[in-house]
Amino acid sequence: MIVFIIPVKSSLISSNWERFSQLFERCIKSVCNQTSPNFQVVVVCNEKPDTSFESPHIEYLYVDFPPPVSEQVNPIAGLESPKEADKAKKILAGLEYAKKFNPSHVMVVDADDCINQNIAKFVEEHPESDGWYARRGYVYKEGKRYIYLNAKNFNDLCGTSIVVRYDLATLLVTEGKYYDHTTVTLRNGKKLQPLPFAGSVYSVENQENYRMTTTAVKALATNSYQKGLNYWLEKISKYRIFFLTNSIRQQFGLYKLEM
Repeated sequence: MIVFIIPVKSSLISSNWERFSQLFERCIKSVCNQTSPNFQVVVVCNEKPDTSFESPHIEYLYVDFPPPVSEQVNPIAGLESPKEADKAKKILAGLEYAKKFNPSHVMVVDADDCINQNIAKFVEEHPESDGWYARRGYVYKEGKRYIYLNAKNFNDLCGTSIVVRYDLATLLVTEGKYYDHTTVTLRNGKKLQPLPFAGSVYSVENQENYRMTTTAVKALATNSYQKGLNYWLEKISKYRIFFLTNSIRQQFGLYKLEM
């Protein structure tokens, strides 16, 4: 079986806790929409987001980690930051808690993303595998009627992109400072395989994704522009644009949020 671990930031560093709670509720509904019942969800949080959704699959693990200090995030910088360290600590706490379920695999899910409904079933069918990374996945700008498919390196972009054998999961938390979702070869030499389907939906410009706010997206665009035509051609080749169909919404539980 698989355990989904969802690290949740403190309300003290949320720009809009009501909005974050909406995103979180959609996330847990998406996770619980698996086609196989063979899964558990561990939510690691300072406090529970405002949601009335309940499921026997979900357990909350409350922690008293002090919230990270406020920071101006450079979207072009690497993963290391106080917020990433807070997330890493919560992931490690979730992994320790998940031990009681005796899972074969785990997957970290960012609290504003949605996941493919077939992940638990796929893991159930391949219990001996070391794990997979989502080479393919969708990028969704909240409120839009279209969605982007990244078919080449989605895991470089989105934290909700790695399914790994439980006993190997701590190898993704680098020095306890950040969760490295960009790796496909673990520190012990084990190689992850690509998932044969789009793994998740990465929600951006949703007011709560601190790496992909509107300001951050503009900064990245400016930086990309300065790198020249070849860089842009490479970027464009990785994405395809689709209308956001009911089929995609149902597969990922990606319903439209109230603004």
